[in-house]
Amino acid sequence: MREVSDSSGPKRWLRMGLWLLAVVVLILGVALALLDPWLRRTLEKQATKVSQGHYRLVIDDLRTHLWSGTVVLGGVHLRSTNAKQAELPELSFDLTQFRVAGIGLVAALRRQEVPLDSVVLEGLQLQLGQLPPTPKDSSAKPLYQRLPLGLPGLRVGYVALRHLKARYSSSPETQAQVEQATLTAHDFYLSAAGATDTTRLGYAAAVSAEVRTLLARVPGHVVRLPHGAFSSASQRLTLNSVRLVPLQPISNQRTRSARADILLPRLELTGLRAAGLQRGRFQADDLHLTGLQLLATMPAVPPPPLHEVVATYLPSFQLKQLRLTRAKMQVMGLELAPAVQGVYLTGTNIRLQPDTRGQLYYARAWTLRTGPARLRLDGPYYRLALESIQADTRRQLLQLENVAIAPTMSVAALARGKGHQSAHVRVRLPRLRMSGLDIEGLLEKSNLVAQRLEVNHPRVLTESDGRFAINPKVSVATPDAIGQLPFRVDVRQVRFVDLGIRMSYRSPRSAQPGVMAMQQLTGMLANVSNDPRHMSAAHPLTGQVTGRIQKLCAAELRLQANVLDPGGVHTISGRFGAAPLAMLNPMTTTTRGLRLRSGDIDYIRFQMQLDRKQAQGTMQAAYHDLKLVLLNRQDRPGLLHRLETSVVNGVFLRDNNPRKPGEELKAGSIKSSRELRYSVFSLWRQGIVSGMLNSAGVPGPLAKKISEAE
Repeated sequence: MREVSDSSGPKRWLRMGLWLLAVVVLILGVALALLDPWLRRTLEKQATKVSQGHYRLVIDDLRTHLWSGTVVLGGVHLRSTNAKQAELPELSFDLTQFRVAGIGLVAALRRQEVPLDSVVLEGLQLQLGQLPPTPKDSSAKPLYQRLPLGLPGLRVGYVALRHLKARYSSSPETQAQVEQATLTAHDFYLSAAGATDTTRLGYAAAVSAEVRTLLARVPGHVVRLPHGAFSSASQRLTLNSVRLVPLQPISNQRTRSARADILLPRLELTGLRAAGLQRGRFQADDLHLTGLQLLATMPAVPPPPLHEVVATYLPSFQLKQLRLTRAKMQVMGLELAPAVQGVYLTGTNIRLQPDTRGQLYYARAWTLRTGPARLRLDGPYYRLALESIQADTRRQLLQLENVAIAPTMSVAALARGKGHQSAHVRVRLPRLRMSGLDIEGLLEKSNLVAQRLEVNHPRVLTESDGRFAINPKVSVATPDAIGQLPFRVDVRQVRFVDLGIRMSYRSPRSAQPGVMAMQQLTGMLANVSNDPRHMSAAHPLTGQVTGRIQKLCAAELRLQANVLDPGGVHTISGRFGAAPLAMLNPMTTTTRGLRLRSGDIDYIRFQMQLDRKQAQGTMQAAYHDLKLVLLNRQDRPGLLHRLETSVVNGVFLRDNNPRKPGEELKAGSIKSSRELRYSVFSLWRQGIVSGMLNSAGVPGPLAKKISEAE
């Protein structure tokens, strides 16, 4: 009997243990079965409570897996209600799945820092209204101090937001829409330590993002971005095919704000220290814009400086290098209306700050290389085109290739447009090179300060029409005009090689224009300056040039001028070599009704002083067999003109100078009054004409009168 009782005791306790275990399992099963609905209802109520009724949360499904520490929410919907809350935006939030894995339950129960393996949001569709203004009160607690259950922190190994589709609208003028975006973060450390870690971006050790098809409407423009990507780990941001379209078309008509039409195939920013952005610090190695196409209209109201605009968001801005390659730009609404293609621009050590000492447009140095460019000059009368521009601020170099300045209309149309005679000028410069150039002073203050300016093989063609009224304004084509410029000019040396000039003038007496040409002009100007430290009577502008006239006559000219002299005093001297006088007929026949029938120059030497009143000096002209013919308006020697020709040749003109070999050369007097409406070059010509006529025997007063006649 005792053996039976001993064996039945353990079996009874075993049965009771199994029953207790079954009861516990049943209770746990019931509890777990009730946990998910309870947790779902709690979350929904808490959302309403925290938002003070502004939002309503609905969760279609919630499942917990305690053994793996995983919570999965399916079909999460958050909506704004009619209860308005000024601090919260209007919102529509639909999430396909929210999954939290690897929850450290023990740490959570102990109120310790909770580790999580991952947090993944899948298939989010978001519509967001206007964001409330940022409160001025900075006493709001940081995010890590608002964790539930008073937890000291969360540390998530991986956070992902996948397949985001979002829309934002604060007003009809400001809207944004993203068709698809993905955001990931690694080692997301939501804690006091994470907040103070300066290497983290928004509590994360590394963040990456990818956006596809972003559309945005900002004031006056629409932005489209097909693709963009960012990675804080690789310190890289790339944007592809950025498009900015203005709501008003680009034109010369300015509006209050700037308008821009932009196509940017690729933007690449490397070396970006993204963690500094949240503290207002931008620091990156290289910003590369490829293939930029810009068409813009400047604003009617000048915008604030760039550093002031950026400082609102980024008080510290440092970029080691900015590169622009294969760009094409045109700016409207400016008098010059510049347009340029094939732009390659590099700026180094860029800092956006108000103190710009040692910087040009915020950079330590710039290099520029372009393709074809064009400008409008004295619009709408002239245009400038060139093949390329090269500039280097560090080397102080500027070089222009194949520069062409040309009028946009005929000689007569130009004169009619201006209401008076105006030179119709065409200029071609195969190359213009400036070295030792203060580019900063040129761009910021319009000062022209350089060591050397070189021009090779330039060509100048001028045409004018004497049938129109004379320009009533005082001419600025004079040395003293340099001294009156509102900006500084100081070029140590100007050199030109093989300059060719062709001048054409149609006088009122003939439809056939007169022509004069000068070739192979080579020379130098020194001390071209209006700086009082460099310019004075003791240290004037000096110059010399050699070349040929009408391809037949060797010529040499020297110039001295104090451009700061208020009286415009300057001197020129020169020499002409042997040549037939008939070389002047292409100009004198149609414009003066005078043809040189015969005569040869042996040499001419002259020296004259000029000012704002007159030209005066002396000329020595050696020539022989001088005969001329006076012509009528048909450029023919009529009967009366034959008589006048005989009188002039027989009475006034000296056939030879000197008259006989061995006799003294008769010097001519140069004297001609200046008309301030004409350029100084007209006064030079008047002086030479008066000296030649007086040397040839024409009395001084008559020679002066003839030289001044136009």
